[in-house]
Amino acid sequence: MVTQAIGTQLQDPLNRLYRDRLAQSVAQILKNTALTPNVVTVLHTMIGVLGAYLIYEENYILAVICLELRTVLDCVDGILARLKNQSTAMGRALDAIGDGIAFNALMIAGTLRLIKDFKTYPHPLIVVGVLFFAFVAVHSGVVYHLMRRKLLSIANKEVDVVEVEWREHYEQAKTPGSPFLARFGYWIDSMTIKFVSEEWYVKVLRRRDLKNWEEKALQEAETMNELALKTRKNEFKKAVKATSFVSDDNVFSLMSFCFIVFGLFHQSIFPFVHPVLITFSVGLLYSIVTLCFGLHFYHSFLHGVYRE
Repeated sequence: MVTQAIGTQLQDPLNRLYRDRLAQSVAQILKNTALTPNVVTVLHTMIGVLGAYLIYEENYILAVICLELRTVLDCVDGILARLKNQSTAMGRALDAIGDGIAFNALMIAGTLRLIKDFKTYPHPLIVVGVLFFAFVAVHSGVVYHLMRRKLLSIANKEVDVVEVEWREHYEQAKTPGSPFLARFGYWIDSMTIKFVSEEWYVKVLRRRDLKNWEEKALQEAETMNELALKTRKNEFKKAVKATSFVSDDNVFSLMSFCFIVFGLFHQSIFPFVHPVLITFSVGLLYSIVTLCFGLHFYHSFLHGVYRE
């Protein structure tokens, strides 16, 4: 019950409010059809690209509808895969590629709209600005998912999923003649864990070559669970709440809200404000602020339990 509540708290508000419920209902309807999760993934990718195109065309209301529909269907494919027992590595990779295509389409559409409307500004300056926003948003998303999985492993008293994946990449990377992508993936995983918490990275590194690493990791999870629910309870609650704000879904929900406001009132109330420029700026500011606060409270909890 506690674990389920924590998992819910770690979601962004719109997911808790309606997206998950709607996705569950849609998945139940599709369960007895021939539609596969991969088809749903391709569909939500195409809808995401359409939404990006509508941003470029300044049709912000329809664009937000498309982007929200894409987000809901992004939840549907995972739920449908579990209901039909069709969860595969290929499906997960396809979903990640689809998310990347939709996100990049949005960034490209926004960049082209800015270049078209701000002809007097150097194009490279606009491109660099959007790339910086994209980097921060993606980085926040990666950090959020890593922090979320760590907190859930503590709540569940399970071996940390992040460490399991990190070890898989390590085993691939240390093999003679391993492909560059395997070594690069291991390096990225290591740097991300280290960025989130130095103590966490040190603990993971110490267990790297131990045969009984899983036993040690499980003992650590059980100890951290006890501390999280007792002596470090308040710090754990703050870490969970702060982490929920870092979610990249929050960024795009906020951007959708901005596009709706500009779509409805741009000419009457904000005639001298550029919708894409302000929306991207708001998304960037939110990403930076929430990432800083999220890491602060996350560090406070992890540093405390590791000191114990």
